[in-house]
Amino acid sequence: MHKLYLTQQPWALQERFSVHDDHNAPVYQVVSSKFQMPKFFEILDVNNQVVATVTKKPLSLVATYYLQIGGKTVATIQKRPTFLRPSYDLTTVGLTVTGSLWDLNFEIKRQDQVVGRVRRAGLSINNKYEIVVLDDDSQLILVGLVLAIDYGRHMAAAAAVGTTF
Repeated sequence: MHKLYLTQQPWALQERFSVHDDHNAPVYQVVSSKFQMPKFFEILDVNNQVVATVTKKPLSLVATYYLQIGGKTVATIQKRPTFLRPSYDLTTVGLTVTGSLWDLNFEIKRQDQVVGRVRRAGLSINNKYEIVVLDDDSQLILVGLVLAIDYGRHMAAAAAVGTTF
């Protein structure tokens, strides 16, 4: 078991995140596309090599994101159309989610065994998330999920005040 901390870097022209382990050593950095359709995030390792991407499906009625690792789509995250509290569905092979994706406080399970936990770490100017990785094979999926849902939350907030990112 180990922990990762995904932190948004504030005041940047394009969205950037850093991912550090519990010893504050860098693990990944995340860079978003600037003014491009579709919106995407690249997850880079410490050697600046792209290891995964999260891409928003353009022009869809409900927000849909695809997580690709090694060029293969391994997960689809789709916002459910609801009037009250937003909710997301996760489609991936062999994984299920329990808890609240919208509140970013959830567990991911494979065959009833928890492989990871995510929670939002406090309130601050920059978003920070704690990711507990119990299965190394699920690490990038956890990071990608957090990125997609964080972006979905920002888009919902922007729509509420009439702006877009």
